[in-house]
Amino acid sequence: MDGQGRPRQRTNQMERTRSAIVAAARALADSGSEIKMSVIAAEARVSEATLYRYFPDLVSLLRAAVPVEDQVEVLRSMTDSDDPVERIGQAAEVLGRAVLRRQGAVRALIAATVAKPSSAKSRPAHRFALIEYALAPWIDREGLAGRADIEQLVRDLAVVISAESLFTLIDLCDLPPDSAITSLVTTARRITATAVADASAA
Repeated sequence: MDGQGRPRQRTNQMERTRSAIVAAARALADSGSEIKMSVIAAEARVSEATLYRYFPDLVSLLRAAVPVEDQVEVLRSMTDSDDPVERIGQAAEVLGRAVLRRQGAVRALIAATVAKPSSAKSRPAHRFALIEYALAPWIDREGLAGRADIEQLVRDLAVVISAESLFTLIDLCDLPPDSAITSLVTTARRITATAVADASAA
């Protein structure tokens, strides 16, 4: 029995350690604090060497620790308008608030993809899902699907409705977080209003 019990005890201990690491990373992400492997290790009360045995890098740890929020569902619950300008402003607000809630984790993911561009495609594409949902009623109503100008509009909006743009406004322009989000919303609405006017005139 002792020989059989030891492997089970070891497995249980490994599961407890992994759970403690994941819980520590999630708590730090939810706090919005800066996230580093060393800080997570200290919070989980394990050594960094132990931490790296369970997770080879910060990105893999954050994927395990931070649940992916369905931002489209959040947008769906708050909008009852078919106006693309109104909806895109709400989309920018949803993404901006989500980024601020877990900005430490978001900053860490951005930094990781800058250091390793090949990992960029593993980042959740929240902005595109939000933009496409926000514009869908207008695109369907006007029969605009597949048009080059609409595809360009989505790309233009993806530059604005993004964590990178939000952090630029906060870090480099010294805007308070709420003002930075307002700037994203205003810019996204302006771009969309111009596109709507151009499409109507075409």
